[in-house]
Amino acid sequence: MWRKSPLQRGFNQPSIVEQPGLASLRQRSAYQIMAQRKKSMMEKKKSDFVLPKLLKSIHSLYPAKIKQKDTDPRIKMLQLERIKELTESLASSVEQEQIYAAQALGCLRITDEFVLSALHNALQVCRSQPVRYEVTRTLVLFGCLDAAMVKELIRHLKKGSPTQRKDLLTALAVALHAWAAVPESKVTAPAETGPRGSCSAFSKCQARQPQYEMKHNQHHCSSFLSQGSVVGAQSRLIGTLEQLAASQDHTDDSVLSAATCLVYLDASNPAALEVLLRCLTQENMKKKMQALLMLVKHVMVVSTDIIQAVIDQLRHSPVYKHRADAANLLSTIGLESIQQEGLEEEVFQLLVEKLHQEPFLVVRQTVAMTAAALQMKGRIWDIVEKQLKEKSEVSRRQAVVSLGVLGLRNKHVFFTLLEMLEVDSSPAVRIQVIRAFCTLGMNNNHVLKTLMLKEQTDGALARECVKALKILQKLPSARRGLEHQISQLS
Repeated sequence: MWRKSPLQRGFNQPSIVEQPGLASLRQRSAYQIMAQRKKSMMEKKKSDFVLPKLLKSIHSLYPAKIKQKDTDPRIKMLQLERIKELTESLASSVEQEQIYAAQALGCLRITDEFVLSALHNALQVCRSQPVRYEVTRTLVLFGCLDAAMVKELIRHLKKGSPTQRKDLLTALAVALHAWAAVPESKVTAPAETGPRGSCSAFSKCQARQPQYEMKHNQHHCSSFLSQGSVVGAQSRLIGTLEQLAASQDHTDDSVLSAATCLVYLDASNPAALEVLLRCLTQENMKKKMQALLMLVKHVMVVSTDIIQAVIDQLRHSPVYKHRADAANLLSTIGLESIQQEGLEEEVFQLLVEKLHQEPFLVVRQTVAMTAAALQMKGRIWDIVEKQLKEKSEVSRRQAVVSLGVLGLRNKHVFFTLLEMLEVDSSPAVRIQVIRAFCTLGMNNNHVLKTLMLKEQTDGALARECVKALKILQKLPSARRGLEHQISQLS
């Protein structure tokens, strides 16, 4: 039979002479090639995704070695070049470049002499208000509060937008807080006596600059004024802050920021105290916490309302850091003041509850330190150790959680917990005992052997033992002695 040639049939028609199944074979090979390409692309994406995780894990394992790279002379040189570029950009004819340079220098917190000189020169030469605002904010953040700077600051506080006013007050509060943290023994400048006999922030600013992490040289701002001029600048700034604090708009964040700055400058200022006390009655928990920190730590005012507000913060604040701060404030207030206001029993009961109800370990640890500072730790130990013998599973579990942050008073309590890990009827209690040993760093041989035996079983208890062993075996072996661990914890 005569057959057409391929040219006569055309290339798009199937060939009669092809073997059966050849087309399907070719189709399968094409699918295989596409699958291989897709697989290679996925592997490439996977490798790109794994790299950041690898670098992160290396950083967590060897943070000291990676940190040493920051001292590399080449990196230092690049940093200096970058700072030089930013200072040169302050004199640029493009407004946006000037604004960016001022903002970047403020973020970097580099207070070298040539940086401060460039900022001051930009403030003297430039007439652009946005640039002048950014330069002023950066200089205030650096703590440069001479007469010219205070005048410029006051002008922006009065005529600037609410956002600008808030940012300037935040920068001023950062600088004043840094000065307030300087011990009086390290202040060499003539001290201006404040309302409580302490150095004012303006007198401290002559002696020392705020301490920042990224700073090449420690120096004093050359534009700081003499003591007489500082008093004048301080009085003008206090007057402006009092006007801002007297605002009737209670929702304005600038009101509380102005009161905060006033407290640093004059701890007994009536306008500042009125604003801070008013914040205690507001529903905004963040503002209430800020007001409490200023009242207790800087104004050093203690009353029933203030202690009750601190208790409410520790009990109800949705922010874990605020709860920890509230526990620290109770330590600052002290047992004597709490007793004078008749709130000792309420504080005691709250600390007992927070030791096992608080979900965050850092807050529970802070509460435990507060209990020790208020001389309540012994009473809590007595209660918690009795709970270990109760029939209620909930009570036993709560007691173990509390001991996980309180520590162990003696060997008897330690062996009681070890026995509970073996024979307690509740798996939840036994798991909590393992977590308590892990939190306390109990890596002595008694604990490790028990955990290794439990690791061989099945279920949630075995999985918890595996996690605990990974943590405890990484601890230094020098701490594995039971006597040493008991003495350290009690």
